[in-house]
Amino acid sequence: MRHYVQTGHGPMRGNVSLVEAPDPVPGAGEIAIQMHAAGLNPVDFKIVRGALRPVMRVKMPDPMGFDGSGVVLAVGPGVTRFKAGDPVFFRAALDHRGSFAEIFCVAEQYATVKPDALTHAEAASLPLVALTTMQGLVDRAGGRAGQSILIHAGSGGIGSFAVQYAKAIGMEVTATTSSRNAEMVRGLGADHVIEYDKEDYRDRPGRYDIVYDTLGGDFSLDAFKVLKPGGAVVSIAGPPTAEMADQLKLGWFMHLAMSFLSRKVRAAARRMGGRYFGYFTESDGAQLAAIGEMVASGKIRAVIDREFPFAQLVEALEYLETGRARGKIILQVK
Repeated sequence: MRHYVQTGHGPMRGNVSLVEAPDPVPGAGEIAIQMHAAGLNPVDFKIVRGALRPVMRVKMPDPMGFDGSGVVLAVGPGVTRFKAGDPVFFRAALDHRGSFAEIFCVAEQYATVKPDALTHAEAASLPLVALTTMQGLVDRAGGRAGQSILIHAGSGGIGSFAVQYAKAIGMEVTATTSSRNAEMVRGLGADHVIEYDKEDYRDRPGRYDIVYDTLGGDFSLDAFKVLKPGGAVVSIAGPPTAEMADQLKLGWFMHLAMSFLSRKVRAAARRMGGRYFGYFTESDGAQLAAIGEMVASGKIRAVIDREFPFAQLVEALEYLETGRARGKIILQVK
């Protein structure tokens, strides 16, 4: 089979290669999947660029890709939830990537059955954005019906999902985006859209129970300027936290280092009795099954910007890195 590997750190060209390898055999508790489609995420190019080198060890050549959808080819010893021929989608573990491949083995607890209503491309677009949103907005921030939320970059891969998910659980949703994408974001269900090229979101009089920071930088600290007292900032791009070090089992030194790096946002949270959450997404097949049901029932739809053929992963990653995508980027494998 063919699969993509990372061979170094830096630009996509020269550090991402398509290579031949023996067909993988599923181990205990694993399923081998004939891949049909794989979803791209910013973490994919950030790993290649070396942005995660302080917290993530990469042994070259290293397989690439977290999200995917396909059909089970074979099951390993002890597998009880799947059989050959089952259509599935999944999010691989941080230390066992490899979905940018023709065949990939993943632990069965990280996969779930693909609903008939979803194409493989649609299913592959969901895992990381869905799990990140659920684990941030609900599991950590306690988001619930009746609360208000500000979601940055509402037309992006994660924002386009988050707008729909927050609305589906009954929240009042405000999203930022460019004027070019405003109607798209309204169509996803946003109650209020702030066009950042026409208006500064900080000038709005309202305050929010939750701010979903998908941009980092100044947006992480500025989130507390628009947060209600006691509210929560959920960040996927802001300063790293001690929780992230603990999730990755990095030891006491990195625990202290990440706690130091997040000191300003944590201080801002304390001043208003609020909370700040920075975390790594964890793979969870049960949560993916719940998302699959929401999509199958029409509460959420997959939003795909472009699909690239299998031979064009480098071009797909370069396009994703521009930040212009409206929704998700998909690699068509089969």
